[in-house]
Amino acid sequence: MPRNKKLWLLAGLVLLLLAATPFIGVVAIDLGSLLRQTPGSFIFWQLRLPRALLGFAAGGILALSGLVCQNLFKNNLATPDLLGISSGAAAGTVVALKFNIQLTFLGIGGLYISSFLGALSAIVFIFTVARWIRNSSVYTLLMSGVAINFFYSSIIVIFQYVFDFSDTFSLLRWLMGGIAVAGYKEVLFLLALLALFLILAFLFRSEFLLISAGDDFAMSRGLNAAVFRKYSFLALAVFVGAVVSICGPIGFVALVVPHVSRSWGAGRYRATVGFTFLLGGGLLVAADLLSRLLAPPVEIPVGIVTSLMGAPFFLALLVAQLKKVD
Repeated sequence: MPRNKKLWLLAGLVLLLLAATPFIGVVAIDLGSLLRQTPGSFIFWQLRLPRALLGFAAGGILALSGLVCQNLFKNNLATPDLLGISSGAAAGTVVALKFNIQLTFLGIGGLYISSFLGALSAIVFIFTVARWIRNSSVYTLLMSGVAINFFYSSIIVIFQYVFDFSDTFSLLRWLMGGIAVAGYKEVLFLLALLALFLILAFLFRSEFLLISAGDDFAMSRGLNAAVFRKYSFLALAVFVGAVVSICGPIGFVALVVPHVSRSWGAGRYRATVGFTFLLGGGLLVAADLLSRLLAPPVEIPVGIVTSLMGAPFFLALLVAQLKKVD
């Protein structure tokens, strides 16, 4: 099937999923009651529909973040999770929750600011190490990211012990990832960021293509790969920090989706980007629906569902890469 037809087919399937998901759940919703003041109408418009839209926006941002990381590092295993950006954002949010930080800037809440600063601190650490050892190679940055990931994960565990019991339970639930939401404030925020991410991805299409071919090739064409990588990391801190502050750390979406998208896009940049955000958004919406249906009325955290889906894929990918090395 041609790429364009695949892309339109995927878009149609995602739209169908977004339309159907709000009707599915423990409480049955009658289509005719949506325009009346009924409990079912409230559940549909204020809980399930914004939840589906939030899942689509968060999944799209995470998937695009994974694609950017893998292009920047030319490594199929590079993701914001592995590089410590997600754990830095999570640690920043945990600190804000612990000390009840209420700072706001231009209407942006303290949780997001703390999450962004946590992600940014991870990036600063990575590049500080590279500058300290005078080696900004892809391998150095990747290994520094792995180290900072473990560091911030330890910080989060420490805070779990200093929280009281009820706060610790809430924190653990948040760390498992979830997209439960009431209303549209967070939804509109993430949808706007997703739109911005797509605009930037297409505006800097040439730069991403050059850097994916290697730093030497990029520099031979006039692109300063090191500077472009720094600005790309800064943008990732903005986008990933926003998702983590609202949904918690959700793993494997950034790893799994770009691989499938590249195979479907057949090496075409625009098609790959289109497949990535559509598939990422659709995957997280489907995972959230599954999390609500597996053990009703209990909701399993969506991060657990994505991990169950992504872990076998990660192992298969790792084995395939090791076989190539051998």
